Amino acid sequence: MKWLKAATVGVLGSLVMFLLMMLGIHVTGFAPFNLPPSAAFLEQLGLNVGPLPLLAHFGYGATWSLVLVALYGTDTDVTAGVTLATGLWLFMMLVYSPIIGWGVFGFGGAGHELASTDPLYLGSPVKYIVATLVLHLIYGAIIGGLNPAWIELETTQQTTA
Repeated sequence: MKWLKAATVGVLGSLVMFLLMMLGIHVTGFAPFNLPPSAAFLEQLGLNVGPLPLLAHFGYGATWSLVLVALYGTDTDVTAGVTLATGLWLFMMLVYSPIIGWGVFGFGGAGHELASTDPLYLGSPVKYIVATLVLHLIYGAIIGGLNPAWIELETTQQTTA
């Protein structure tokens, strides 16, 4: 049951990230991109089809929450979650962003030269760095905070039963 809970926590963290991105893209206009990075990555590969971007985003979130619990078990905490999420963000900045065409840390990519309405357009690199880092830190805090609470609850229930 611990693994199902860890995956659920990862999906929840990914949902929060997704909702904040949609708010930034469609409501506040703060987001420097037109598509969430997971969808932009698949768009660049020609695979942005139907629910695939959402499945990738939520699957990725669930997987890394499972990895966190596998690595730290009952020692999982917010610091571990935020550390893992920061590593994921760095990987995104160094690997996924250049593949999308957004450059390393949002600098130097072809996405800046596209029309602002293009799905793969990227605006301010500074906004990109800050927005994606904050989203990853929120995700890390969620998986690092909720996983140990659920593990402790499950452990407590098993010992009292």
